[in-house]
Amino acid sequence: MAKNTQRKRVCGSIAAMRSASPSVGRKIVTALMNCPESVAESSYDRFVSAVMEQWETQGTAGISARQISVATGVPVSSIYHYFGSMEQLLDVSQKAALASAKGWCDEQLQQLAGFAGAPDAFPGFFAQIVDGWAHEQRRLAFAWRECQLLALRNASFGEVSKGWDNLWAGFWSEVARIFGLGRGRIVIERVFENESFLHMIRWRRMIDRAALDETARALGAWLSGSPTPAAPWREFAREEAIRSMPSLPERDETAARIVAVAAELIGISGVARLTHRAVAERAGLTLGTVSHKFRTKSALIEAAFEGIYTANLERIHGKPSSLPAFDTRNPQAVRDSLTDMICRGASSRGGDELFVAVARDPSLSPFGAQLRYLRGRSSRGVLQAIVGAGREIGTVEAALFSSFSASQIRVYANMAPDLVEARVREEWDVLLGFLMAASGAR
Repeated sequence: MAKNTQRKRVCGSIAAMRSASPSVGRKIVTALMNCPESVAESSYDRFVSAVMEQWETQGTAGISARQISVATGVPVSSIYHYFGSMEQLLDVSQKAALASAKGWCDEQLQQLAGFAGAPDAFPGFFAQIVDGWAHEQRRLAFAWRECQLLALRNASFGEVSKGWDNLWAGFWSEVARIFGLGRGRIVIERVFENESFLHMIRWRRMIDRAALDETARALGAWLSGSPTPAAPWREFAREEAIRSMPSLPERDETAARIVAVAAELIGISGVARLTHRAVAERAGLTLGTVSHKFRTKSALIEAAFEGIYTANLERIHGKPSSLPAFDTRNPQAVRDSLTDMICRGASSRGGDELFVAVARDPSLSPFGAQLRYLRGRSSRGVLQAIVGAGREIGTVEAALFSSFSASQIRVYANMAPDLVEARVREEWDVLLGFLMAASGAR
């Protein structure tokens, strides 16, 4: 009787996957039915768990059938027996992570049962959700980000990536209803998408948490039309990020060329396809030259991230005068300019790969403060132009504005341009409505 119950539970856990991916579901259920119950269940769970652990510690680029076999103690052949391919194992693991994330979201909503939500109470809730997701549910947080990166280079992961988007859209829609912020749902969703990503990067725990609280209060002020509160923690973090900016190694002309090309390749095709040969071909160098300058794949990846980081710093220190002009008397013109800016923006893949790597690898932690707290300089100039000279835009509002636009670029990276334009325009209409209302009330 116990074995029958166990078999029903195992097969029941796969039923949802079957509806989303019938062929995979049939293969797994068939394999389970033809194996001893305890062996089949443990092998399946161990494979999925091993993939999630790899996403947290190394990323998809570091996953191979042999590594999964070593981690689980199960032969490589069993992966193909149960799943058919490594791609299918990744897909099933993503669906398992998504199901777990949905369970977590449901638990958070259940804790609000009976609570008479109000806009003033929202910032505390928002900060707790970001912190709880990025730290307590860290493995699921990495799974989500790996799914976004997978979907950029493999269309077969588009379905589960959309599932993640729908999960958060539904969650924040319900939260916005509870707290009386229905019209601001998309603003909350976009800011959460980016802030939860950045909060995965660990710098100084206490300061990171305090700065997150300030960000949440500033978001609440935007949604309620209230004055934006001071953000001393974020200001301190920004000054420390500037002061402690790590020194990058001096490169000769050839090495600098390799660094730049490696960064370009990560932006185009991701870490998995970064090889010495690919860099050599794109840089017009011999394979021996590239291998001599950067002897290992790990050294080449670090060089690529150095290039991406340098490009980020150049943008941070870019001239605000290069930004488009905004006619604040014409909200539609502002919206159209911002929409065009997002739709013309390049894919954020390279930057996202860097952010995930810094969040994952303690040896890259010196870059954490700069990635978290030096963003928003360009956004500050744009936002200042929108609200006018009546109030000064501080670092926390600039960071919020940057989060909103960065999330749009990431979420719509793979969508048809005509559909992207319509959606982005609608979202800017909502945000600009809040900003204009707040500026008019001050």
